[in-house]
Amino acid sequence: MKKRNLILVSLVLLVAMLLSACSSSNEPASTSSAPEQSGTASTETKVLKLGHIAAPGTAYDNFANEFKRQIEEKSDGRYVIDVYPAGQLGVDRELMESLQIGNVDFTVITASDINQFVPEMAVQDLPFLFMSWDHVFKFLESDAAKEFAALTDSVGMKTLGFMPRGFRHVTSNIAPVNTPADLKGLKIRVAESEVYIDTFKNLGANAQAMAWGEVFTALQQGTIDAHENTVITTRDYKINEVQKYMSETGHFFAFAMMQMNTELFNNMSPDDQKMFTETGYEVAAQLGKEQQANEAAAKKELEGLGMVFNEVENKQAFVDLVQPVYNKFLETQDSKFLDAIKALQ
Repeated sequence: MKKRNLILVSLVLLVAMLLSACSSSNEPASTSSAPEQSGTASTETKVLKLGHIAAPGTAYDNFANEFKRQIEEKSDGRYVIDVYPAGQLGVDRELMESLQIGNVDFTVITASDINQFVPEMAVQDLPFLFMSWDHVFKFLESDAAKEFAALTDSVGMKTLGFMPRGFRHVTSNIAPVNTPADLKGLKIRVAESEVYIDTFKNLGANAQAMAWGEVFTALQQGTIDAHENTVITTRDYKINEVQKYMSETGHFFAFAMMQMNTELFNNMSPDDQKMFTETGYEVAAQLGKEQQANEAAAKKELEGLGMVFNEVENKQAFVDLVQPVYNKFLETQDSKFLDAIKALQ
């Protein structure tokens, strides 16, 4: 009898232990493993890709790497940005299409390239529109510029800043350009922008759109006679080795854009969206001012390497010939941003 009671007690204890174990397994997970509330930043490291077409150590690469540095620092390492320069992830349109579908998370591009996706943004390319660096910075700090940047949202690209690069000038290996007549028949490479092509056609040149990666070789081989670009880009890519003259026409003002995949941006917390946006615009402005400050030194360096510079005394003669470019633009686009830019002169 005593032995039977011991067996019963043992069975009762065993059942109690089993019930206790089942109860513990059904308890909620600890708070440390609970999912984050919506709108809060994740603590998990996210690695993102930034591609651009430029050589290491040049303006686009500096923009990319300073943006990377600040984002990684501000996020305490929650975001890591791997930079792929020199077209490793694609060039020009190819790179932007990769951005749209999310194969690339960020890109730094020549602002004119965006016109292929958002025609209204071609206003930034209109010839002789910006009068000075101060005029450029006034526009970039305006409410109109914020609205202008938002135009890319609808095509899967979030604009995170415009970096001013400088006025573009004509280089040639034939002779200096002092008047529009000096451009007549000149085979000149231009960016793949309708406004660029139309501008030089109206000035009498033989404008040829060409990807940037092909330009040095084309100049070297004589496929083209001339090209147009900023002083710093001309220095950085050693264009002086295949071009003797730079004529300071100042016909366009060049920008670079930092862009981000829109879906990636929209899925971030509000705090992270603010961090990426503010950082993009701050870095763009900072490096733009550095470009402005470094122009004189780049010009002096090129002169020391044998490049000959000349000022264009009568710019109005050029301005008079490009009015049809404005007329064509306004046939399909509103004058809203054009008026806003002119009002800040």
